[in-house]
Amino acid sequence: MSLPLVTLAGLVDGINPCAIGMMVTLLGYLIVFAGKKRDEGINRKILKIGGVYIVTVFATYLVIGLLFYNLAYQLQHSVWAGVFSGILGGGLVLAGLVQIKDVFRPDLPIHLRIPSASKERLNGLVEKASLPAAVVLGVLVTLLETPCSLPLYVGTATVLATSGMNMALVISYFFYYNFLFVLPLIVVLMVMYKGREVMVMREWEHKAKKWMHLGLGVALLLLGIWLLTRI
Repeated sequence: MSLPLVTLAGLVDGINPCAIGMMVTLLGYLIVFAGKKRDEGINRKILKIGGVYIVTVFATYLVIGLLFYNLAYQLQHSVWAGVFSGILGGGLVLAGLVQIKDVFRPDLPIHLRIPSASKERLNGLVEKASLPAAVVLGVLVTLLETPCSLPLYVGTATVLATSGMNMALVISYFFYYNFLFVLPLIVVLMVMYKGREVMVMREWEHKAKKWMHLGLGVALLLLGIWLLTRI
């Protein structure tokens, strides 16, 4: 059951609106800044900066996942295993309900997204449009988007911690999960590199956002309920 679970979780986690929205903003700034002078040089810059951003997100999220796996493994093999599963399962169910709430009642105050106070600083990095800025942006976005993406990741790490697999296989699963996590970003990069207009991508992102929240919400509910039934 591990491969289908990790595949589904990685794909659903990857379509979170936080990382995709920042990717569209970053590449959109480069394209708008280029204006009518967009040429092969600008295209290479889009590909290079977008690629660095994606690799940084991948590496940062991989480290976060392995840290949580280690914590989950220690707790699952201690006297606190039942308590940990109960708290985590309840937290995942609650996070899933919040995500589903954002589909039907986005006006309600509780959200799982990048804090509003951090967006101005992130936009400042976007405007630099440099390779170092892309690295810093990738790290910060990955850390700040944790309310949006981390619950499902922690749940998956916990499932892997209870699977009994050897560490080499576990690490390969984490690499696979993180590839699936950044796969939507790769698609966005390729689409915008090929010349897709920024407004078209913005409209797509806006229309797809509620379905991203719904997918995350359902996955969180199922994983949370599964953990609760194992107590």
